[in-house]
Amino acid sequence: MKIKDAKDFWSGVMFSAFGLSFVVFAQQYDMGTAARMGPAFFPTMLGGLMLALGILIMFKGLKTDGGADSKVDAFHFKPLLLVLGAVVAFGLLLRPLGLLVSLTVLVVVSSLGSPEFRLRDALLLTVGLAILCVVVFVNALGMTIPVLPAFMRD
Repeated sequence: MKIKDAKDFWSGVMFSAFGLSFVVFAQQYDMGTAARMGPAFFPTMLGGLMLALGILIMFKGLKTDGGADSKVDAFHFKPLLLVLGAVVAFGLLLRPLGLLVSLTVLVVVSSLGSPEFRLRDALLLTVGLAILCVVVFVNALGMTIPVLPAFMRD
């Protein structure tokens, strides 16, 4: 068989791999029933849907002609590492530095992964997200998330 649209084919392979891994890893938990779902129910169903979708996309890549632009671009590790690193930094910095500082680090560092990065836009997004997070999580839901750094708290 010949791959006619490499983007669709490899996207399907990726979806299938993630879906299958969700299904396999979820099996170590209790499945339950549709009426009384166990911890494995949602990841198994979601993984099954991802697996089915991946297989459909993969076969579509085999059947259709993707044209001249169907080549897969080189993988870009810098944006991936910046976004993942920003999420890890957010988790590590939340307790000692509070929501405002850790959210700023998250948005600015993950924005550096884009070739269209502009500090002004990142800071505006940070302000909007900070307001939204404080209103929703701290005020409305009453979660005990530290907003300010430890040295500024009571």
